[in-house]
Amino acid sequence: MNDRFDADAIVIGSGFGGAVAAARLAQAGFSVIVLERGRRWEPGEFPRRPSLDDGWLWEVDQGLYDIRWLDRMGSVQAAGWGGGSLAYANVFARPYEGALDERWPAHLRREELDPYYDLAATMMGVAPAGDDPRTGRPSPRTKLIERLTQEMTISDATVRPNLAVTFGDPDTWRPNAHGVPRRGCAFVGECVIGCNHGAKNTLDNTYLAVAERSGARAVTDAEVHRIEPRGGGYAVTASTPSEPDASPREWVAPRVVVAAGAVATNELLLRCRDVHDTLPDLSQQLGRGFSGNGDFLTLAELRGTQDDMTTGPTITTTTVLDVPEGRRPVWYQVQDGAFPPPLNTLFDTLLPAPRARGWWRRKVRGTTPRQIFAVLAMGRDSSNGTLRLNASGRATLSWRNRWQRHLYRSQLRLGPLLARFLDARLYNPFTWSLLRRTITVHALGGVRPGPDTTTGVVDEAGEVHGYPGLYVMDGSVLPAAIGVNPSATIAAAAERSIETVIRRSGHHGWCAPEWSSVAPTAVPEDAAFAFMSERHASTMGDGLVFRERMATRRRERPRAVMSLKAEIPSMDRFFADAAHTVQIRGVIDVEGVASQADITGTLLLFPEGRHEAMSYTLRFHANDGRAWRLSGVKTVRSRTPVALLTGLTNLHTEISPSDAASGEGKRFVLSIGAPDLVGLGTSLTGMGFTRARRMRAVARFVSYFATSALRRRSAAARQPGRFRS
Repeated sequence: MNDRFDADAIVIGSGFGGAVAAARLAQAGFSVIVLERGRRWEPGEFPRRPSLDDGWLWEVDQGLYDIRWLDRMGSVQAAGWGGGSLAYANVFARPYEGALDERWPAHLRREELDPYYDLAATMMGVAPAGDDPRTGRPSPRTKLIERLTQEMTISDATVRPNLAVTFGDPDTWRPNAHGVPRRGCAFVGECVIGCNHGAKNTLDNTYLAVAERSGARAVTDAEVHRIEPRGGGYAVTASTPSEPDASPREWVAPRVVVAAGAVATNELLLRCRDVHDTLPDLSQQLGRGFSGNGDFLTLAELRGTQDDMTTGPTITTTTVLDVPEGRRPVWYQVQDGAFPPPLNTLFDTLLPAPRARGWWRRKVRGTTPRQIFAVLAMGRDSSNGTLRLNASGRATLSWRNRWQRHLYRSQLRLGPLLARFLDARLYNPFTWSLLRRTITVHALGGVRPGPDTTTGVVDEAGEVHGYPGLYVMDGSVLPAAIGVNPSATIAAAAERSIETVIRRSGHHGWCAPEWSSVAPTAVPEDAAFAFMSERHASTMGDGLVFRERMATRRRERPRAVMSLKAEIPSMDRFFADAAHTVQIRGVIDVEGVASQADITGTLLLFPEGRHEAMSYTLRFHANDGRAWRLSGVKTVRSRTPVALLTGLTNLHTEISPSDAASGEGKRFVLSIGAPDLVGLGTSLTGMGFTRARRMRAVARFVSYFATSALRRRSAAARQPGRFRS
């Protein structure tokens, strides 16, 4: 290291990008200084008292949460040694490749990053949510959501995500892979307000522990305000938040990694370009492409006697939804979230009339705070926000909510849906209900990558165009909303970037020492995304179900009764199919052959190029176990009302064993009587995410049925039917 430098590298920020950069640089033999504006938080020190001066807010006493109002959007991030990991919900998720659009360059896609996801997962000690050590069972929230999605027939869309949490004995301290004592999760549901128990695998216990053990120097209480080129490197100037009147401090290094979080990183670089004029050649793309990751929060309050919804890790399930909204599909994920009792107590203390509100909740609504949980949604928003500086040199956001109205509208529909299924009251935050402003805890973008200054701010390694040795490695380099919890992607992208930086610095072929212990990590969310993607494709145009009962006339033999349920998952696919195939299943009774036998097959409903109005092909097993087949047709002989009704309600049927010789079959006519015809009509039920779409599906089907029946000319009237009885 040159004598004029304080270190080989300065890292600004200790969140996911900064922690990864600091650990790898130190392991590679570089001297490293990590500047963090917040304090160190140890288990037992996180705020719990219902008072704002207990360390809750950065603006009050350099507390845990920094809440920024960016004009069109609110942003919440954590401050402290470990950055956002101190107060995030531990979810280690990867985006679905099929959901990434053209804005995502190759170096940030799954094929390139998957090995680095596995490396980061190993470092963070991720695992699926375990069972409650007190009960030996999953948390009540987990069971509630899994039961809900099962009732909605989308259980495959719900998974238990990987969490950066230590599970097991909650009373015994054991060293993790990095030698830092951890103990098992106690299921107190307080992950997002700092884990006082010592079970979260936060960055100060993983990457930052590795960095310090490898020689990195941590400097807390240092908030960086200025970066300027100096002597072949960069001078970094920081204030001391705990001592506002203290003189600024300065460090110089040939390499600087900016990783202060998307809002703070953009603000710092914009200030250096537009206020201090120390980095005047920064790309004009700086600040563009900002995203809130489609974050949307709803609170659910369960009615009646319920289990404690506050137990477990903050998030225990992820459900992927992919639904049509207007003329285009909208996908997003929904997660359950514990609402920590200390946070609820804090709000109760700050809001007026706490006793009156408590009485109203207990006596009138019959609920308790432990029946409340959060519903957290995130998806693909427009990612077209622009961060600029206001007159005070603070970041402000230009943001158009109109582009993502389909996303917000679909997310808002979750309220009535959940209220109906869960018997719950749903509440949106006042920032949305009154101000139409969203709140994000996953600010992303503004420092997009690109090959030059006209297209991006940094290259694929995060190096700033025009400023060699200056790098950005945090959520600001992600070019668009990722639609899942972004911490894993930030860490994986930083792993790849810092590896490239170290190799460019003369350490050819350098690799992180932990690669030898890395094993592929399960990606449960991929299966959920794939399931919903296929389900979306198979239900385009929404769907419909109806029931049909047919029976032989009373004196006809053999006596037979067949009850069927027909399902059309996608009206669009149904209309595109020339045969207009409908899947059907039900039960059949045939005198002397089968009793309440399951029957399945297909119905061709006004197939194109064929004379039949309807053609049935079904299979069932007789009482003796033999497989039987059923074939039947309905034909329309003229357009007169009586002929239409007769043709559409009489099924000319033949049944026979699948292995039968000729002559073993039976022929009869199954008819739909007047009561069953009414039942068929009233059974028509649309399938769709909204009532309007369900009604439209029914209307499309009825219109098609009526038009096809009237247009059908029956060649069968001129050709003897093989099923005539």
